[in-house]
Amino acid sequence: MFNNKEEVNIYCDESCHLENEKCKTMVVACIRCPKDKVQEISNDIIAIKKKHKIWEFAEIKWTKVSKSKNDFYIDVLNYFFDNPFLKFRAIVIDKSTLDHPARHQNHNTWYFKMIYYLVDKILQVNKSYNVYVDKKENSYQARYELKLTEQILQRHCKDIKLQNITSYQSNIMQLNDFIQGIVCYYNRGLHLKNEACITKKELVKIVEANGIKLGVTNHNKKFNLLFWEGTSL
Repeated sequence: MFNNKEEVNIYCDESCHLENEKCKTMVVACIRCPKDKVQEISNDIIAIKKKHKIWEFAEIKWTKVSKSKNDFYIDVLNYFFDNPFLKFRAIVIDKSTLDHPARHQNHNTWYFKMIYYLVDKILQVNKSYNVYVDKKENSYQARYELKLTEQILQRHCKDIKLQNITSYQSNIMQLNDFIQGIVCYYNRGLHLKNEACITKKELVKIVEANGIKLGVTNHNKKFNLLFWEGTSL
């Protein structure tokens, strides 16, 4: 894509992003890996599906996590932690702090600001990047905001391209959906409820067993979390 630089793929998605839904916690997250590892990782994920007799084209989604597929989802999460080429970053947001009129913006504009802050801290000038954003809509504004975000990021790293894809096109995008679901689930306090899904609680424990505190900002390179305070955007 860009000269002889190492090429990195970044897959971005979000959960609970709607402005007026009851859930006040939103997570914007990405997972990244070297482009030359994408096919290998995708094949590994398919192999995990086949091991558990799951159709290879079935989407991995947090909303599908259930006790009946307990071992499958545990294997998927352990695969992420065991694979040195996969890295995850998320921003956790309290939507009740948002004041779009004060910032002269709407929710879509703000969402792409979050994509900017999610990706910006990852970029290195000696690498090139393909950033894939999960497609939510195909409006003119959404396309404009995507292009504008790309142009702003290019001020920091010129070798970067943003584009939309849908989650069914990428096993790694699905992996991102799954892991960000764990982050959102924990920060909504759902793991504390009596009726909480046993498998989802077990997945939280696995993340914590890997030294990650899901409720605070960290600087972990494998599983990076930032808790955003809505005072500046």
